[in-house]
Amino acid sequence: MSGTWPCNGCGITNADRASCEACGTSSPTATAADLAQTALKDAAAARAAQVEEAARGNHQLADHLGNVVDAHLDDVLALRRLPSA
Repeated sequence: MSGTWPCNGCGITNADRASCEACGTSSPTATAADLAQTALKDAAAARAAQVEEAARGNHQLADHLGNVVDAHLDDVLALRRLPSA
């Protein structure tokens, strides 16, 4: 998914994402594949933050970010199982 769109949920403008970065509302034109791609990007960002926090010695936050990564990857798997329309 490319381009920008204003979120109908919170009003912020999102670029190159299928769901709002602030509140998670899906773009009105997003497909399951678009949402899976966005969730994968979010998982990668959470993993990078996890590594950074672990390097800083903030292990409690790093552990939590591991759960965030897992949640995003669970979303990716679920979205990829949906039949395409």
